[in-house]
Amino acid sequence: MKDIYELMKAPTEDFTYISERLKLIREELITKDTGNRRTSAFSIKAITERFDMDYNTLVNVERGAISLTTIKLILYYYSLGYNPAWILTEDNEFIPKTNIGENVVYQADVQEEYKEMEAAIVTALTEFKKKI
Repeated sequence: MKDIYELMKAPTEDFTYISERLKLIREELITKDTGNRRTSAFSIKAITERFDMDYNTLVNVERGAISLTTIKLILYYYSLGYNPAWILTEDNEFIPKTNIGENVVYQADVQEEYKEMEAAIVTALTEFKKKI
């Protein structure tokens, strides 16, 4: 991992992996949504309308330009369950792409099932400890 001085001196081109990951996430969301690049809620047009930004701004971000829009997209994808550390860290092999523990677990439709699973785990651990 680079230290802070190397990061501060690095040219913008050193961070193109961030743009590639943002595009990858958007394309993954399209596949999960409708699979159609034109009609999906995650099409370039739909996202630019949602954020009231110019179409070319998003295209440029996905091609490698780092800007405030990059941060907005990272935060937006975070709200959809993606891990900002996975997007921002160059060597992300051991960083999970999604934030299951932080986002999904606290969504209303998943919360009850999560609580049931957690209770089942506690019960199983208690039973296991009794046998030791």
